[in-house]
Amino acid sequence: MAGAPGGGELGPAAGEPLLQRPDSGQGSPEPPAHGKPQQGFLSSLFTRDQSCPLMLQKTLDTNPYVKLLLDAMKHSGCAVNRGRHFSCEVCDGNVSGGFDASTSQIVLCENNIRNQVHMGRVVTHELIHAFDHCRAHVHWFTNIRHLACSEIRAASLSGDCSLVNELFRLRFGLKQHHQIETSCVSRPAMNSQSCLSLVSA
Repeated sequence: MAGAPGGGELGPAAGEPLLQRPDSGQGSPEPPAHGKPQQGFLSSLFTRDQSCPLMLQKTLDTNPYVKLLLDAMKHSGCAVNRGRHFSCEVCDGNVSGGFDASTSQIVLCENNIRNQVHMGRVVTHELIHAFDHCRAHVHWFTNIRHLACSEIRAASLSGDCSLVNELFRLRFGLKQHHQIETSCVSRPAMNSQSCLSLVSA
């Protein structure tokens, strides 16, 4: 997902925006839920509040796709600061994360990110939106093609539509994986366009 208008001077220091251009965006992820979900004994020993930042740090340090994207953003003049440009939050619904262009921030839904691999995919997906926002003059709210293109790129490049992920989603078909992948890649674009239609109506 992508976000609302944002931009300003760049720099890696905390408090400085990630992106250099004022652009429009698609809207931030689901608003935070009120209250704290109940936890069992074992999960209370390693709470989601602790695991989200730890999984994020491990992803930033070890995931090759994330490291490549961070390096590309830095060379494009949009350096990323972990403390400023990432936020772990409790989200409503089943959304895993989102990019909010108004704050130049990637929101990670700590209550919906299941494990380290999932964290890697979510961070990669949202960094692709952030990179698109950095390198191109993206009009998230006014140009549905920009939104669809960024969603297709993010779904395709982040691993969201890998054969393994589609099998876990109970979408089978080894011989038809290319057709299933095409459907998977276009699904987020159609969902975002539907959301955009509801917002602009």
